Amino acid sequence: MTSDKTLKQAISNITIWRKGEQRAPHKPLLLLYVLSHYRQGHDRLFDYGSEIHEQLLDLLERYGPQRREQRPDMPFWRLKGDGFWELQNAEFCSTSGSRQPP
Repeated sequence: MTSDKTLKQAISNITIWRKGEQRAPHKPLLLLYVLSHYRQGHDRLFDYGSEIHEQLLDLLERYGPQRREQRPDMPFWRLKGDGFWELQNAEFCSTSGSRQPP
């Protein structure tokens, strides 16, 4: 089991996109969503399609900056690169360009 100190360190090391004073809320919103479900007894792994996509899209539309299109898949994919979590079956995800979204 991960200690509170390890979890706090992992969260503080997450890379958040910034442009001037603007910051992307995608990763923090996703982490809050996931951690709140863990607290309620959720298993270790989530299914992105059935458990995260629509819920995170709703959070981004409610609390994120106005955008033509919200991308709830990007923080899910990018947190893997931050070393915060792992993705199962990532090799089956299609990629496009250098962004490599799932």
